Amino acid sequence: MSKTHTQPSRFYWDSCVFLSAINGPAERLPVIKAILEDCEQGQVELFTSMLSIAEVAFAETEKLSRLLDKDIEDKIEALWIPPSPIKLIEIHEFILKDAKQLMRQGIQNGFSLKPYDAIHLATAKRMKIDEIHTYEPAWFKYAQFVGHKITLPRTERLPFPPTDEKQKLT
Repeated sequence: MSKTHTQPSRFYWDSCVFLSAINGPAERLPVIKAILEDCEQGQVELFTSMLSIAEVAFAETEKLSRLLDKDIEDKIEALWIPPSPIKLIEIHEFILKDAKQLMRQGIQNGFSLKPYDAIHLATAKRMKIDEIHTYEPAWFKYAQFVGHKITLPRTERLPFPPTDEKQKLT
């Protein structure tokens, strides 16, 4: 994961990482905040598909209570608008065709890949990132199809992975 000072690490975040930033599971927040700080310092470039805007629509508390909170909406919107360091990648025909091929490869290899997951993976593949970050354990098996490491969000500044996260994945 180490790079020269002139070349920042390039990470792709699945929408579940943004949802964790909004919902705040205590064990995840330090790593998420550290990566965002690294991004603001120019040590990391952070990418996601514009699909994340639709997938990160509300916090878990809003979903459970069925009450929307303006402060949470503002927090979500802050992820996407400048000066946010997150680079949103448009969904275009080439990404959609790549996503379709990933879904077809999945069927051939005995697993089902949902269209929105395939779009995220195809977007990351096109962006030539270093790592895909997700909290979805099912994604780890897709690394061979996209040619990128798929891992929990991590930074060299903090231990990896937190003990609680390791236990959830086993």
